[in-house]
Amino acid sequence: MPSQAIDYSDHHRTVIGYHGTDMAAAERLVSGEEFQPSDADNEWFGKGVYFWEHAFKQAWRWSRDYKRFGRPAVVGAVIRLGNRLDLVDPGNVTVFREFSRALLDDYARAKVAPPRNFRTHKRLDCAVFNYMYGHLERANRPLDTARAVYYPLSGARRVVKGSWISEETHIQICVRNPRSVLAVWHVREDGRHGRRTAGVGAPDRPGGAG
Repeated sequence: MPSQAIDYSDHHRTVIGYHGTDMAAAERLVSGEEFQPSDADNEWFGKGVYFWEHAFKQAWRWSRDYKRFGRPAVVGAVIRLGNRLDLVDPGNVTVFREFSRALLDDYARAKVAPPRNFRTHKRLDCAVFNYMYGHLERANRPLDTARAVYYPLSGARRVVKGSWISEETHIQICVRNPRSVLAVWHVREDGRHGRRTAGVGAPDRPGGAG
């Protein structure tokens, strides 16, 4: 297994991440409740808590326009990257490819069809990430976070035909270690600290969608 090739230097850098949710969950998170990891089998980054890095507008778009929560909300968080897998690093991409091949070999030996990536349902990517996370934990080299650029393949998202510029391109962080989240707060749609402002949804009051 290629685990020794991952850059494991503890990265003390902190970043600001934004997490889209509904107001009830946001209230609990700001009050100190831990984030619950996403564990669906089609999560492109595998099991973990997902954040948009320095991109509160993307988080609001997701919770308001994609998930369409009745009371959409966004929380901000200070995230310490710690021992991280940064897929902007080409060496780590090579490691991920090697884990992909190892998992596919396992499926082949078991004579089981592997999961597939299809449009936004990245079941194979999810399986590879979870396979890698599990291997690294068993090797006593667990990851605190993983980080990668999300680039939608849909041509409809591109500003002009054939462009590399897309309206949904962003950096996403998958937090594996809950202790990596150092602080949490409410984020308004204009990016300021606080609950959603009055006049955009429900009134601004404790326990409401304000």
